[in-house]
Amino acid sequence: MTEPVLLSRRNPKYCIDAAEIPEASIAGPTRLIFETHDARGGKLREAWQVHQTTPDFSERFPKVNPVTGPVFIDGAEPGDTIAVTILDIALDDQGFILVKPDMGISHGKVEEPIAKICKVRDGLVEFDDLRFPVAPMVGVVALAPAGGPVSPALVGRYGGNMDCRRLAVGTTIHLPVQVDGAMLYVGDVHAAMGDGEVTGTGIEIGGRVTLDVRLVKGEARSWPWLETEGEIIALSCAPTYEEAGRIGVDEMIGLLAVHHGLNATDAYMLVSALGNVCINQSCGSTADISVRVEMPRLGHGIERIA
Repeated sequence: MTEPVLLSRRNPKYCIDAAEIPEASIAGPTRLIFETHDARGGKLREAWQVHQTTPDFSERFPKVNPVTGPVFIDGAEPGDTIAVTILDIALDDQGFILVKPDMGISHGKVEEPIAKICKVRDGLVEFDDLRFPVAPMVGVVALAPAGGPVSPALVGRYGGNMDCRRLAVGTTIHLPVQVDGAMLYVGDVHAAMGDGEVTGTGIEIGGRVTLDVRLVKGEARSWPWLETEGEIIALSCAPTYEEAGRIGVDEMIGLLAVHHGLNATDAYMLVSALGNVCINQSCGSTADISVRVEMPRLGHGIERIA
């Protein structure tokens, strides 16, 4: 593998677009380092700045959730998969979390937007007089969709704002290619984020994400999926939990056919016995509800009888 390719955050993007001029072009397996901004472009440094940094959501592409990229991947075409393995997530020295009157699962907790600045020191998030370990994860990993540009705040079959806390060091995400060259974008790092991201934010923070990227010819699935050392994880989204959950379970049934050699009926039963259906993001925004379905790999809590 050649020397890593560094992508600076000096030119953040506020839409995921196949027509964007690439920041880099790669051929073959490549290590990439993406510098990323926080969800407000690095402009919210003090709590009082929450108002002046509020995006204009009347714009087609509000200045929220900036991403770095894109990277053109030579030879990638629809029907292929891009496999992205997260090797490292280095965090900036502070982030923020906020609550808004009309965003999140529970509305009306505040009368105006309130931000809290959280320092990150020695692997710990400082939340006023509390502190807890960082759990770095990447909110947005996306390939350009075929249907035209979309906001990085949205999520779909192309990836996007999945806000899945399993997108952490050691995880590989498999993304279906929709356009020639794939056009890879990365952004929206969190120092910590709970399942559901219930206020609409985790600990939003800038960072530096190191990835290995490779092209897998002809193996695209309908939706992105993850693999870790011990699990396979299907991802999905939809306007309702019920629909997102159904899509995720159906995707997992297909993955179990490939990885465990099960028919659809047995796979469905195994998901009910061992699987976990989890909400990644359900924060009352314009984005669909993002769901994951987790299952153990063979040798990690499930064994084949000899």
